[in-house]
Amino acid sequence: MEQKSDKKGLAERVLGGKPTRHQEFVFRLMVMSLVLWPLFFFMSLFIFDAPVRTTVDEISRWGATLTIWLYPVYLSPLMRLFFRLSQSLKAKWLFYLCPLIPFAAFFLFMTVVSSEFAERKPEGYDSSTFKRLNEAYATDINHVYYGNEILEGADPASFRVLSEDYAADRHRVWYNMYVIEGANPNTFVAPEKSNIPDFFALPLAHDDHDYYNGANRLHVADMGSFKRKGDCWAIDNKNVYYFGMEAEFGKNVPIGDYHSFRALNDCYAADAQKVYYKNKIVEGADPETFAPLKDEPHYGQDKHRVYCQARGSSIRNLNKLKHKNMKNGLWEAFHTDGTTVYNPDLMAMPAGTDFATIHKVERYREWYADNKRVYYENRLLPGANPQTFKIFPCHDVSEEYVSDNNKDNDYSHDGNRVYYRDSLMQGADAASFICGYDYVESKGFAFDKNRYYEGSPNPRLEKLRKGK
Repeated sequence: MEQKSDKKGLAERVLGGKPTRHQEFVFRLMVMSLVLWPLFFFMSLFIFDAPVRTTVDEISRWGATLTIWLYPVYLSPLMRLFFRLSQSLKAKWLFYLCPLIPFAAFFLFMTVVSSEFAERKPEGYDSSTFKRLNEAYATDINHVYYGNEILEGADPASFRVLSEDYAADRHRVWYNMYVIEGANPNTFVAPEKSNIPDFFALPLAHDDHDYYNGANRLHVADMGSFKRKGDCWAIDNKNVYYFGMEAEFGKNVPIGDYHSFRALNDCYAADAQKVYYKNKIVEGADPETFAPLKDEPHYGQDKHRVYCQARGSSIRNLNKLKHKNMKNGLWEAFHTDGTTVYNPDLMAMPAGTDFATIHKVERYREWYADNKRVYYENRLLPGANPQTFKIFPCHDVSEEYVSDNNKDNDYSHDGNRVYYRDSLMQGADAASFICGYDYVESKGFAFDKNRYYEGSPNPRLEKLRKGK
């Protein structure tokens, strides 16, 4: 007669008792879930990517993270606990809830993270009247807040949100945290959400007397004839309005022909009488034959010549020239007809420029060098040595930080001599020279150990000056 085996299976040893067939099936599924655990562990590393706002936020993120990280540790005790409960309460179905517990814990923590309990509140806010109006704006009985900063001058009693980016009270209209000067809050209409992919071509808002691109007034001359044309252009029967990248708001140009106006791309437009580049007229361009060059939004061609931005060149046909560095487009390419060398702005370089060795000193700056000379745009830098020539770092200064990640637009040196664009700065000390932009004062600065050449002393700049 065969003896009955006392050997227990894995499920029975882990659970501390004999499971039913359905319970053992659930047990095996949970054990198999350990195969996916490394993937969830990796994904959990991104939970702290966003800045931590409050203690509740931090605790909840750690709770969600540890729910994933410790899964292999608490899985067996969790299953054993629920198996024992299902036995003691004579409710076998309780064990089937076991797989839901880690998911429920994770989503509970993440729900708290995305709730108002985890939000950082403004300092000194009134908790009994505080109310979030949208992701940007909030009010209490005393103040209006943008983010968690007081929106100066805003009236909490009459403040209302007009859209995702616009808000108003009885006196003013805001675009994010900026007051829109001259906007009428009683007639202001915020635009619907834009489907335009270009970040700089914002949808237009309007009131009873003007149109607005973000916080910028277009200074429309005739509201009745105003029309938007393309992503970055608008017209009325008096002016052309450009509001794309690097737009100069208020610097509108008189329109040539209202009925024939057409946008050619995000930088060029034309009508029967004129060609336009952003806020400028392209002088001498033939509107009938003018067209932007393919894949080159800042260059155009008509029957007379090639144009770079709003400036005409002496090049009649770009295709007949020899080119260099064309792989990234015209903006960093050089050209020659065998006699004259042209820079990326299609300016003729001085006689003797070596086409074989001419190059940009820095990719986004206007200095060029060949094996013998240095140039700013198309002008020689007197005495500059191309072997030692460098552009100064641009120090961006605010109340909180100083950054020098970029190169300056105006100042350079070749070791001993300092240059402002194409001019030698007599007496400037290259070793102690510092330049940049003061964001508190909203103006540039340049100084060395001897004097200030641009800007004026203040505590931020003097600290920078003494630190070098």
